[in-house]
Amino acid sequence: CAERWRNAGPEGRKKMFALFAATGIFVCLCRHGQVLIMCDMIRSGELMKYPKAIVDKLIEVYGVDARIKIGYDIGCEFAQRLHNGSCGPRANGVVSFVVPAFHGHSHNRGSQVSWHPLYMVGVGKEDFEGCERFFSNSNGLASGTRLSTVFHRHQGIEGMCGFWAEEKHAASGAMQVLPGCPPRC
Repeated sequence: CAERWRNAGPEGRKKMFALFAATGIFVCLCRHGQVLIMCDMIRSGELMKYPKAIVDKLIEVYGVDARIKIGYDIGCEFAQRLHNGSCGPRANGVVSFVVPAFHGHSHNRGSQVSWHPLYMVGVGKEDFEGCERFFSNSNGLASGTRLSTVFHRHQGIEGMCGFWAEEKHAASGAMQVLPGCPPRC
């Protein structure tokens, strides 16, 4: 599938113009939609160093006894690079990947069967598209932060993430029904 994805292509082809030093953010969300880790992409496109840094941080925080399943658009390609690279020994047995449900349809049939969440044991009904929902919500922020100072850009992103976190926290509480509680009117 690697030849079909631009962000899995050669690193040299992804360089950006110097004018756009901050090219975006790379995030990791939990299954409830809360932002766990966020990286600022500086003077580059979506390079493999960002998901490698996120995997490293997840292992540092949750430990080597954890079992972490990560949804990534190019999880099929990234898993091979991660496990064959310098992070491999630390990540093997701890981190595994899923190609999110929406993105799975652009992969070949073999990749879909191996990496699509529908065929993965233990993922339930999770679609692994939380980051896509996050980025859709943050699209309005880009025009106001594109040419701002680093401080104001970070301030805008932090504010948006704060509102996002409140929304997700409120939504996660609305899904729980406790036994013995009277119904709402």
